[in-house]
Amino acid sequence: MLLSNRAFRRGASRNIDQWNASGIYSSSARIHGKINQDGISRFAKTPSFSDQKRALNFLKKRHSYLPEMLNYGNHNGARIIMRKVYYAPNHWVRVPMIDILNGNATSGNWEEINAFSAVLDLATLPNGAKPIANYDVNQVSVMPFGGRGFDFADPNAQVATYSSGPITHVYGNGFGPNHNLSLVDLNRWLRYVPTSNILKLSNTQPTLKDGIWYVAPTFQSNVSYGVHQNKILKLIDTSKSQYYRYASSSGFTQYHYENGKWQGQYQVLFNNPTFNPGNQIHMTFAKSVLKTSGNDTWWSSENEREIQSFNDNDTEVLPYLYKPVSYYDGFLNGD
Repeated sequence: MLLSNRAFRRGASRNIDQWNASGIYSSSARIHGKINQDGISRFAKTPSFSDQKRALNFLKKRHSYLPEMLNYGNHNGARIIMRKVYYAPNHWVRVPMIDILNGNATSGNWEEINAFSAVLDLATLPNGAKPIANYDVNQVSVMPFGGRGFDFADPNAQVATYSSGPITHVYGNGFGPNHNLSLVDLNRWLRYVPTSNILKLSNTQPTLKDGIWYVAPTFQSNVSYGVHQNKILKLIDTSKSQYYRYASSSGFTQYHYENGKWQGQYQVLFNNPTFNPGNQIHMTFAKSVLKTSGNDTWWSSENEREIQSFNDNDTEVLPYLYKPVSYYDGFLNGD
């Protein structure tokens, strides 16, 4: 342990397998995605004493707009601790992490929450990290198009697992080596996402842009995607456009209005990258086929194939959502 605003208590004997001799957890489970040893190196250093104090003092204030995980369990304390993060079997680096005390001071029930570096970035923002943008899930759906979010202010430090949203707060922009990442509240987690890929669509009506209607998923509690989508579809004016795209974090599905019905055409997805030269992201295309089973019918994607790749983990992919119908017609026809 490095620093805490509560007295440290070693785990109970029944949990001793989780601890080493110095009271440090043996591994981290709160890093989302696979670690790149070279990329993570600058985040695997012991933070200065002043930085540790700054982050802990910030967390003590319990700002209402912090991501839920930073106030996990209405916490009673916070600490900074070095954790093993594995980048390959039996290979790891120690990374400073924030732990939250979930329970009273003597419970020892510390929960691993967030990478220290992201919390420090949050704590050093002006105005106590008051968000520069707030989004109401009842009015707007905000998500990282392409589905990529990171625990560290460098996309080369990790390959993130898929992140759908919603983004409810944006705390700041200009993070990362290319100054193109935003620090956000992403589904209760403090994460970095490519600023240019933040997608905002109305949650109460369809959006018409350049001759195509756009419909977003809902992140409202107790509202299913299907019910929400059908409600929005009834508001589409087909005299203005006979195409709509259902957009999600992973990509979109296009539909065409024919013979009084919406017919599925194709799906375009952005697969998560893997660590290879260039951290490539792959854009795939698949035709939509109507399937039937019993009384149920649905549109399914078949014969998915790659149509383009991108070299960087933080590549701008949002413009591909707004490509004209003619751009994808070539792929639909097999070109």
